[in-house]
Order: sequence, then structure tokens, then C-alpha cells
Amino acid sequence: MIKVDLKELVGNDRRQFFRVAPSVEEPILLKTKAGFFPLIEISGGGCRLPIAAHPVILKTSEQLLSLPGRSKDIGVCLRPVVLEEKSFGVEFVDLDDEMRDMIFGYVRTRELELVRRFRARAVMAS
Repeated sequence: MIKVDLKELVGNDRRQFFRVAPSVEEPILLKTKAGFFPLIEISGGGCRLPIAAHPVILKTSEQLLSLPGRSKDIGVCLRPVVLEEKSFGVEFVDLDDEMRDMIFGYVRTRELELVRRFRARAVMAS
């Protein structure tokens, strides 16, 4: 059995929340009046979006987040925090505990899925 110390994986990343990329098969979409935008990454604290969503986020304070496996979208308020060349980051603002738990649940499930895939590949390679 392979034992990995979590500190080795984290490195000097000091983020408060772990983040994952949504599954390609089940993307997470941000729904706005101007259209749909796929999330690049998501965490319990926020997400990363394509740069095309930036003007929309600046004009609208609340959007809907569609999480895989949920029939009802989550209403979220976003605040832009980082602007990059091809994407930008936003922070979830005023999320209640239930909504944050739903997002944490998705991130945890996705994280475990990625670990299982990694371990399966490592076993196949050895």
C-alpha cells in the first residue's frame, strides 16, 4: 500500500478550501441572464470561470449554479477576486451553511473520484 503524506501534496498552497476541476462528463454551469458559463474549478469558497463571464459577473450580483446530481440549482452571489489572462476567480458571498455543504459535498466526492483514478493507474503501471 502506498502511503502519501498530505503535506507533500499541498506544497506551499495556502488556500483555505481545496479545489477541483468539474468532471467533463458532468460539468458545473453558472447560469446567468446572459447565458451559461462552465466552471473551470470549484471549491467551498469560490470558483474559477472563463474570462468571457467577467463582464456578466460585474453587472449581475446573483447567479445560479447547477451541480451534477441535483435537480434544483443553487442561487449564489459572486464577487470577483482575481483576474487572469484566460480565466478569473470569484468568491462565494453570503452562502448559507446548507448551500456551502452541498458544494463541499461535491468537491469531496470529486476529490475521492480523482484519488481512486490515480490509484488505479498507479496499480496498473506497477
